[in-house]
Amino acid sequence: MAGLKMKPSQSWSGVTECWSSEKGKRAVTGTFQHLLEPIQIGPKTIRNRALVTAHVPGLEKDGLASEAFIAYQQARAHGGAGLQISGSASVHATGSVGAGRSLNNTKPEIVESYKRLADAIHGEGGCFLVQLGHAAASVNDQDADRPLWAPSSVASQLVREMPEVMTRSMIEEIIEAYAVATGRVKAGGLDGVEILGAFGQLPAAFLSPLTNRRDDEYGGAPENRLRFLLELIGAVRGAAGPDLIVGLRMPGDERTEGGLTQADMEAFAPQLTASGKLDYLNVVAGTNYDRIMRMEHWPPTPAPHGLYVPLAAAIKAHVDVPVFTSGRVTDPALAEEILANGHADMVGMTRAHIADPNLVRKVAQNRAADVRPCVGANLCIANATEGKSIRCLHNPEAARELEWGAQQMAEAAKRVAVIGGGPAGLEAARVAAERGHQVVLFEAGADLGGQFSLWAKAPQSTEFSRSVQWFEQQLTQLQVQVRRNTPVTADTIGDLEVDCIILATGSQPVKPPPIEGLDPGNIVLASPWEILQNPPSGQHILIIDEGGGRAGLSAADVALDQNQVTVVSTDFTVGEMVNPNIRTPLYKRLLGGGVGLRPCEDVVRAEGKTVVTRNIYSGREAQIEAVDTVVNWRGNQVVNLLSEAIERHGIPFKVIGDCRAPRHVHTAIAEGALAGRSV
Repeated sequence: MAGLKMKPSQSWSGVTECWSSEKGKRAVTGTFQHLLEPIQIGPKTIRNRALVTAHVPGLEKDGLASEAFIAYQQARAHGGAGLQISGSASVHATGSVGAGRSLNNTKPEIVESYKRLADAIHGEGGCFLVQLGHAAASVNDQDADRPLWAPSSVASQLVREMPEVMTRSMIEEIIEAYAVATGRVKAGGLDGVEILGAFGQLPAAFLSPLTNRRDDEYGGAPENRLRFLLELIGAVRGAAGPDLIVGLRMPGDERTEGGLTQADMEAFAPQLTASGKLDYLNVVAGTNYDRIMRMEHWPPTPAPHGLYVPLAAAIKAHVDVPVFTSGRVTDPALAEEILANGHADMVGMTRAHIADPNLVRKVAQNRAADVRPCVGANLCIANATEGKSIRCLHNPEAARELEWGAQQMAEAAKRVAVIGGGPAGLEAARVAAERGHQVVLFEAGADLGGQFSLWAKAPQSTEFSRSVQWFEQQLTQLQVQVRRNTPVTADTIGDLEVDCIILATGSQPVKPPPIEGLDPGNIVLASPWEILQNPPSGQHILIIDEGGGRAGLSAADVALDQNQVTVVSTDFTVGEMVNPNIRTPLYKRLLGGGVGLRPCEDVVRAEGKTVVTRNIYSGREAQIEAVDTVVNWRGNQVVNLLSEAIERHGIPFKVIGDCRAPRHVHTAIAEGALAGRSV
């Protein structure tokens, strides 16, 4: 097996000079003349510069564009997106991205589903391309008599499966498969194709010295490594003809030792476009052969906004075709700035369009402040990498467009009380008010957002506060009465003059079992929320992370700069339930800050200020010394003290979010939306 020597992926800080997170917080005002300006891409005029880059929403059915998939894409076209691109669509059985997931261009019947998709997108004035991909050795969705195909015997760190080395006849077969797939896109009436030549996919695997160890005409010298991609572009253009767009998604830098560098790509770019067969270049970063870069080409918060723009700007200086960029461009003001400065010709705002499919429409209506912000939670990416339909942290309609249908105005206005100002209550109040109801929201504390607002105190998730700010702004515009510091009790329920109640009182930490020998005079007990609200300093904080999710790790995040922090968990990995896309930057933060991570251990007792742990597999005991505070995180439990009182008064009500069952923020928000739709 050929080993890959990987260097640590470049720090995000390397691009913060040009595109800092502070710049990502620009005021959403202005004319947005560059963002809304049409652009000519090959034979097509695109109505604006807002790009929804390739992604798999997980709504495809048996490799075809299902009605749910079409509804998802149509919603973004209706909202004004200029150009949309499908997720990687398989062209050959040896390089699919997952059984049943994504579009499958090896199926002739896909043409009919393309026709329905084309009608939906064109009916909204949009433009849609299909991305054509072959995953080389970066997936393991294979079977008997169907190994992975790749240029050389190099396994990716992602799946560690050795591929079959491609012969010349295999190369010809794959190139023909791309041409056939292009013909199906054309027959389906869509607007063109994008060749996926980034992320270690087959064209990139041939191009990169990291993954191409061949000694024939397709390997070795740069011009030989380029040969496969040039032949592929020629075949695709031949199948597309002059009336379809043909573009290429390419790395501006693989950011992996031994991989393609920015200098390499600046040299390759004019050679790729010289023939006139490509209509644009779409510049990204990374390779899926590297575990870290697989995660960082979808950067979550707190990665800088627009962090890959400098790579696109560098390529643009060398070519005459339009150049696209992407990478945490989540607000229209930043997109406008990138375009105005000439750093790119179209701007990918994919996660921003998942969060708010009406982004462009709102901008054009001078309502940019109403755009629901993407805060980089990357729930969409987490679901995609786990083979699920995508979800958005606070747009519950994302990928549910067909299932939920359009929100309707209420037949008659009601007086609605929402009790609890956490994520579920905020969304319930917003949706109910938007439908025409008179809404009053009661919050027992001074701040809205509940535990979600506490998460926003952690350095890795400060952007979450933008969600709460957006909710507050929307409730103000909708004239929702917000009564802070106003707890509702069983005794005061009867004083509410309302037609219905939405109960969203949330949850609180489970009372943990006692730790043998722990003396509060030696070691203080605290919850994650107490650490987040009032982080101590100069202490050794031990976090027992048995509750899953991010709460315990957020406490570690907020405490580590001023304290020594150790995290113990019985899981195989600390943060095991946190998706690797989020865990990657979180581990960089925690391990870089000196946090001790101790998986597979359980706390068994305390001896003075020493905590004794036991490995759950070997039974071997170990000591953690000089502990000042223990955060014994075991998850949350329901807070619902009002249901019985409400029933006694005969007021119709719904229970939503954590006070029904403690789960995820996005689930609470979705239940809030459903409650707001149902009253």
